Amino acid sequence: MPYSIEIQGELDRAQKALDENNEGMVRVCVRRAVGAAVRQWLAGRARPPAWGVTAVSQLRAMADDASMPESIRAAARRLSTTVERDHTLPFDEHPLDDARLIIEHFTRSQQL
Repeated sequence: MPYSIEIQGELDRAQKALDENNEGMVRVCVRRAVGAAVRQWLAGRARPPAWGVTAVSQLRAMADDASMPESIRAAARRLSTTVERDHTLPFDEHPLDDARLIIEHFTRSQQL
């Protein structure tokens, strides 16, 4: 499924950062890509007040939103988790995979 230029650009930057072993930048880029997908989905809809306007606030709200599928909530929790001081995360899932899962969900929902 083709994405908007903004979403695809962020995913491409995330892949480049991954190729350069820059995991921090990967997380930044995938969060921005998810934020763009959510903004597109919200266009023309009433914004849920708890969702805020930043990608991180939207991820946190999404993680707590019982109307979201559990796979989306879990991916949102992982993407909004703060990295530990030793630059580790408490899970093995990759941020690019989580972002694609969320983006696909919102892109499909937008077309309904």
